[in-house]
Amino acid sequence: DEEDMEIYTSGATNIFKYPELADKDKATELISAFEEKHELADLVKEQMSDGENTGIQVYIGDEMPIQTMKDCSIVTARYELGDGMYGTIGIIGPKRMDYENVVDSLKELKNQLDDVLKK
Repeated sequence: DEEDMEIYTSGATNIFKYPELADKDKATELISAFEEKHELADLVKEQMSDGENTGIQVYIGDEMPIQTMKDCSIVTARYELGDGMYGTIGIIGPKRMDYENVVDSLKELKNQLDDVLKK
């Protein structure tokens, strides 16, 4: 449940590298979402509650469950911690991100986490 959930973020200021996200109002909304974390927690809970989901999820633009991030995309991967516990890692970026590279990177990281954490 949410009390047991820990959300860690890093690299939020990288959004300023992308002109479509660097607009003052958009950037402020995104930074707030990173800092407040409850919207990110909702996204993670939604992904975790999907029993069918054992891999990569891609949310693009209007598919985003987080309205303040509709100008972004999120790619997430669920990994196993053992003892019936799971974690989620994700990358948030512009809608024009290199999806193939991001998905491949997350798959590799997910597999490494699964291998290390299930031991």
